[in-house]
Amino acid sequence: MVKSSEEMKSLVEEFIKITNVKYEDQTDKVREKSKLIEWQFNLGTNVIVSKNANRQDRIHLNVNMRFPPNDAKLLVIKNPSFSKAVMDISEICTITGVGHQWIKEKDDIVGLAIFSHVDEQVLDRVSFHNTWDNVSRASGHVQKILRSNFSGFASAGNSGAETTDKSMYG
Repeated sequence: MVKSSEEMKSLVEEFIKITNVKYEDQTDKVREKSKLIEWQFNLGTNVIVSKNANRQDRIHLNVNMRFPPNDAKLLVIKNPSFSKAVMDISEICTITGVGHQWIKEKDDIVGLAIFSHVDEQVLDRVSFHNTWDNVSRASGHVQKILRSNFSGFASAGNSGAETTDKSMYG
């Protein structure tokens, strides 16, 4: 049976509640800025679960990492360490079945989004938490890759350990 947007939101909120992660329903804030998002939860420090208005059949899970200016200076195409990190991150995302997108402001790379989705036909507690774990696991590996390729990479402070470095069950 097809689930409505509100049914999916209610299910997701119940799936979130069984964890120890603090969350905030940001639906009203998001709707003030954009009609593209039907509803959105912010979990912990940097995980977002949302339902896009243009997709009736799925919900999205994202981890958005923003890099401090000192770290962002290292993330340039001409830097061989960055090229290696890009390849390693692509491999990890492929292995874990998640997508990734570099966040740019003008010509600077200022962050990285790791994301996946759950189709509404299979939206249950297990598939939701499996997807959350995959996105979180990939994000944790990305942090390790960045720290190993760039000595002194400070984004560890923005890793969202509360939501990415542990199982969603405690």
